[in-house]
Amino acid sequence: MNILPRTARALRAFTRAFSGYDIAGNSTRWPSQYVLNAPISQQLAASRLAARKIAHQVENNSLIASIVQHLVTAIVADGPTVRPSHPDPEVNAQLHRAWNAFYSNCTVEGAGMNLGGFLSRVARGFLIDGEAFVKMIVDSQTMTLRLQLLSAEQIDSSKTVPSLGLTGDAPLIVAGVQFDDAGKITHYWAFSSPPDSPWASIEPAAPISALDICHVFEPRFPGVPRGMSPLAPVAPLALQLDEAIDAAIVKLKTTSLFAAIIRDIDGNVPLDATTDPASLQLEPGATLRLPPGTDVTFPPVAEMSTVSEVMSYIARQVCAGAGVPPFMATGDFGAINYSAGKLGLATFQRRVKALQQNNIVAQLLSRIWDRVVLLEILSGRLRAPDYESNPENYCAEFLFAGWPAIDELKAAKANTLMVAAKLRSRQEIISEGGRDPADVDREIENDPFAADDLSASADNIANQPDQENENA
Repeated sequence: MNILPRTARALRAFTRAFSGYDIAGNSTRWPSQYVLNAPISQQLAASRLAARKIAHQVENNSLIASIVQHLVTAIVADGPTVRPSHPDPEVNAQLHRAWNAFYSNCTVEGAGMNLGGFLSRVARGFLIDGEAFVKMIVDSQTMTLRLQLLSAEQIDSSKTVPSLGLTGDAPLIVAGVQFDDAGKITHYWAFSSPPDSPWASIEPAAPISALDICHVFEPRFPGVPRGMSPLAPVAPLALQLDEAIDAAIVKLKTTSLFAAIIRDIDGNVPLDATTDPASLQLEPGATLRLPPGTDVTFPPVAEMSTVSEVMSYIARQVCAGAGVPPFMATGDFGAINYSAGKLGLATFQRRVKALQQNNIVAQLLSRIWDRVVLLEILSGRLRAPDYESNPENYCAEFLFAGWPAIDELKAAKANTLMVAAKLRSRQEIISEGGRDPADVDREIENDPFAADDLSASADNIANQPDQENENA
């Protein structure tokens, strides 16, 4: 008999405890719409519109354009090199040749763009649309792989078909992505041409097997099938910064105009050639004699000494939200010192490395490599009797171009000491530079000018004092 009253008291106590937090909405600080009630549905609804607005900013906002340019260059650079993992050097060499041939001519459009340029387009789509779709197409005549970059608009985001889980029921399709009963992606529903092309096809979207589609995106919430641009949080602030810059420029133009207002206080001054407002002019060095009963006033000039600080702060916030050091995106290297620049660059490098490995390699390059290897085997160009028994032998590691050292002498000393102390290996250091250690060793072996023993020279270099310390 006492269950219902006790339950009601418990619910009231729970409500009071939850409402004790300011973030729960009991104060006027939080607007009622400032909440993500359904993150997946809200992201799917906003992603396409956000992508269009960010695309406009990339083409018209200098700061956003600089951020995208630096991110694309940092993520891709001139493209990665590959290091096969097969224990047989001859098989590795054959895989290298097959990859290099694919690298130089990888798109369905034909020659003219290598894999590095194609990856730059993928990275750009990832930043603007939040996702990039790459279709893997096999040339039936040459049994080689070709890549086609699909627009994010080609995946029919309006196609959503619920599934009740019954036998014979239609599969679950969310925003053009089809799932099976276990939650695995099986198909992507795509249009045959981009909807915004001049002669777009009017055919409805058709399913494409997920085995032939590489979807590069960052799922922000569990279960979300599509991506959202990482620039979405900073795009509104960047727009306001653009508007503030335009307003400041107009204000500067207005302030630079030397204007004066001549008033007839009594209203008794007759107009003639010297007092007619249409004939009065202010010129540099000119002195005007005004008639009696007139007064001169100047329009007020607003204070603009703090505008640059406010706009610099907003620019730093936009760059911080985008994950790019402000001195890189704005080109303002005079506001930082060596230590701050090195710390900001190190944070940026970690972010870029995460994007390279978690998105470009895991979602795209690894699948492309597997398809290239499979086609080499099926076409008979590569003999691989252990392909099914030892598939790990046909994996590969992708090495992206390394970051140039800020101080090359200090970096060389540090690497030499780390290798001597056995805290790092030559292979690790060479791989960080985007080179294959086997290629470097081969080049050193074939170099007639290479010294037989470099240990003494390395010790001498490590013990040399810095030039800046000597000058100090």
